[in-house]
Amino acid sequence: MTSESTLKKEMAETWQWRVDTDPELAAAMGLLGERRSKHALDPRSLASFDKRVVWLKAALLRVQQTVQRDHLDDADKLSYDLYVKQLADYVAFTPKYKAYLCCINRLEGPQTDLPLYAKYLPLKTTAERKFYLEFLKAVPIQLDQVTQLLQTGLQEGRTPPNISMDGVVPQIRGMAEAGMQAFSEPIAGKFPSQERETEQACLAEIENAKTAFAKFADFLETDYNPHLRTDISAVTGYPDGKEYYADCLAFHTTTDMTPAQVHQLGLNEVQRVRQNMEAIATQAGYEGRLEDYLEHLRTSKEHEPVSGAALCAHFRDIVGRIAPAMLQLFHLSTLPRMPVKITETPAAHASMAPAAYYLSGSANPQALRPGIFYVNTSELPTRRTYECQALALHEAIPGHHTQGSIQGESPDLPDFRRFQEDRRYFEAPCRFPFYTGYIEGWGLHSETLGKELGLYNEPSDQMGQLSMEALRSCRLVVDTGMHAMGWSTDKALQFMLENTAVGEHDARTEVSRYCTWPGQATAYKVGERFLRKLRTMAETELGDKFDPRDFYDVILQCGPIPLDTLEELVNQYIDATKKGESPAVTKRDGGGGSVPDTSFMEAMTFANWCKCCVVPGTCDPVA
Repeated sequence: MTSESTLKKEMAETWQWRVDTDPELAAAMGLLGERRSKHALDPRSLASFDKRVVWLKAALLRVQQTVQRDHLDDADKLSYDLYVKQLADYVAFTPKYKAYLCCINRLEGPQTDLPLYAKYLPLKTTAERKFYLEFLKAVPIQLDQVTQLLQTGLQEGRTPPNISMDGVVPQIRGMAEAGMQAFSEPIAGKFPSQERETEQACLAEIENAKTAFAKFADFLETDYNPHLRTDISAVTGYPDGKEYYADCLAFHTTTDMTPAQVHQLGLNEVQRVRQNMEAIATQAGYEGRLEDYLEHLRTSKEHEPVSGAALCAHFRDIVGRIAPAMLQLFHLSTLPRMPVKITETPAAHASMAPAAYYLSGSANPQALRPGIFYVNTSELPTRRTYECQALALHEAIPGHHTQGSIQGESPDLPDFRRFQEDRRYFEAPCRFPFYTGYIEGWGLHSETLGKELGLYNEPSDQMGQLSMEALRSCRLVVDTGMHAMGWSTDKALQFMLENTAVGEHDARTEVSRYCTWPGQATAYKVGERFLRKLRTMAETELGDKFDPRDFYDVILQCGPIPLDTLEELVNQYIDATKKGESPAVTKRDGGGGSVPDTSFMEAMTFANWCKCCVVPGTCDPVA
């Protein structure tokens, strides 16, 4: 076999192993039908993590011994480098830090993962409905495994800080008191009469799951939470904390920046953005009184949504206005065909969720699922409409939905680069990478494209964008401050309130998040500054030859990668453009030809979108 064919075989085999091992990953990717194993939930035993490391060590050794990198073309060299680095980091960090022992917090854990998994599971066939029964049977088993992980974490001093568990027990008890609707609603009306026995078995297992969750909540309340560390700092609160935090920063930013460098970048950015905010405040009639203008934005009825439904409708209108303008910055052939739905954040965890977030859809033609933009409608007076344009740009288009969908619809990428996992952030750096600097850097960069896309025409909307940018700048300061420089949560909260227009409720939620996911929040601004540097460099080098559509093809069609690798690709694009060579553009067919180009062109040209799905795509008539 050639090195090229051997590499493709190895990458495909490891991806298939991941799909086989983790059905929850497979369901999120729409790949359950491609599994070669039958267990219904991810193994979460201590032994299962040791087995993962053993398997990946062997895979790493195999590819290093059988593939000659010098014999590969540039595209395969990139895949080889990413693949080897992913495996090497996994087998190095997992035994060292054992972050899987911190497997629950206010943002993640079985109380959020399992209800979402239930929503992902298909129920169209008898076999699929029987699989749902097996899933329900496995819930108590996984909760026992998670309990063992948490007990081991206590013994080894590997736990989240106690602030990260605020509200988790009430969240679990609330799910049980609500009748476990997240598990019963997906199967309502899905069983034909001849499968009545299976349906009854499912309902019985839901009761068993309810009992298991109650037992789990008792364990957390009595045996786990009282013994958690009060130290919020990863550096001083976690074993090998200084190295652990440095590796978390590197994992998310894909740079070698130190905590001090990240902190200083944040201070510089806060000052720069504040100057821009003062200019907007002056434009709005608040010259020299930025704090007064921020307080007005936080409290004015003018910017308070009248209802959750109205807030979602407002976001749909914004995205509907952005969609036709996308053709100014992106080639039609580049834009994804996957639809995005905008809906309210599930009430069960809305109180602990951010103002908005996005979950990737599935581009698998056999299990198509739209991307979902969740809008938090809890604490409704705190959801300020002046922030909506920036949030829509970040979470939907041209932000996470555009980026993730282009990646998922790129047939030339190997599967491990094409499918984007979006779960278990607590495992960083002991896991396959997110390339957060690339992904969240793109989301924040997208917010800065509002003017080019016809938005930010009012001072309040401009302030919304700047407030979001200030928030991400503050994250650099606050994350490093709390984890590496001895800051308290009160100091972090005060810093954020003084330098953004974010309300106190959201600011407190943000601070808790930074304590829970060390380093993750720093990647937004690091990535955005890097992308802005690359675009400025391309504009300067190419002059009249610069076309943003070609530039963004380079940025988005490679899929998530480290920032320094992205810079290499941009330099190649600049050199090729100077020589008069056109960048390659991947043609898309909507994941199996589901949306022809003619109808897509029509959808992008006219405001003919429904109020549930936003272009591209239409509502599933069955939904």
